[in-house]
Amino acid sequence: MKTQKAIISFSKTKDHELIDIAQTIANKMTNNPLFTSTPISLIDLQAAIAAYSSALIKAQNGSKEDTVTKNAYRVTLENELSTLGTYVNLIAAGNILKLQSAGFPLTKLPEPVGILEAPILTVSYGNNAGEMGINITPVPKASGYIILYAPTPAPADNNEWSSKTISSSKFTLTHLKSETKYVFKAAAMSAEANKMDIYNFSTPIEKIVP
Repeated sequence: MKTQKAIISFSKTKDHELIDIAQTIANKMTNNPLFTSTPISLIDLQAAIAAYSSALIKAQNGSKEDTVTKNAYRVTLENELSTLGTYVNLIAAGNILKLQSAGFPLTKLPEPVGILEAPILTVSYGNNAGEMGINITPVPKASGYIILYAPTPAPADNNEWSSKTISSSKFTLTHLKSETKYVFKAAAMSAEANKMDIYNFSTPIEKIVP
């Protein structure tokens, strides 16, 4: 199961936001009994925050050299936060309460997708005998699609149909029996649907395979 972690990369964080994040971390980590052997001095971290903050103010209306200096201080601060965050992740080992106590922003957990809606299925004749083209209207958040097919009359139990799982919405079924009427249906897959073996299937389509 996927767990949350402290974010340790801040390259895309805005300049002013980085100061706020770093200060929150410094405040939370100071005298934190859960993290007593930090790989960097929190005094040095506070000094890096102060240096970067001053350089940022100076660079706002300053010279190119001031901007270069600000960027250099930012790199130093980012490196210290990354080192500290790596340590936090190691000690916390996924414990959400420990992670929250450190003040780092946390990675997001993927939201459950659930059982997805039935797709729209189109079945067309293939280029060769025994082939049928499958075209499924893409369903948002689908991890793939499952195609069920069987000669008519199709079995009542889906488990008795032939099946094919595909990662894209287009596919060609081959090695079907020519001059035989088949019924086809498809469903969008998700982690939850696969685990529970519950799918919303499209309206069945019957066609004679050429």
